[in-house]
Amino acid sequence: MRPLRWKRRYQVGNTEIDRGNREFFDCLNSLIEAAGKREHCREMEDFIDRFGAEAEKALGEGSTHGDLRADFGRRLTDSLPLGTFGSTACRQCGLCDLAKQKVAEHLEAPARCLFHASAD
Repeated sequence: MRPLRWKRRYQVGNTEIDRGNREFFDCLNSLIEAAGKREHCREMEDFIDRFGAEAEKALGEGSTHGDLRADFGRRLTDSLPLGTFGSTACRQCGLCDLAKQKVAEHLEAPARCLFHASAD
């Protein structure tokens, strides 16, 4: 799983939106970092890759509509836990629970990061 790379073209010229999008971007990278430190299921790997690609696409389109962090946070919450959670394919890595908890905290306090490195 590769970390996402911030690109200058993601900036839209609005300081507040650019700051929020960068915070969101950094939060996704902290999930990628947490996943890199734990044995996890293939579904989590695919989920993070797919979600990261969607986030990069949204940022690349320069979306200034609404709060990207809140939109993706809700989508993450709706997607978790993954289908393998609790099954024999589940590696009990804790990433589903960690992500869901941090997203809930993020939606309650938008200034917080989706995924705190200290939580892993």
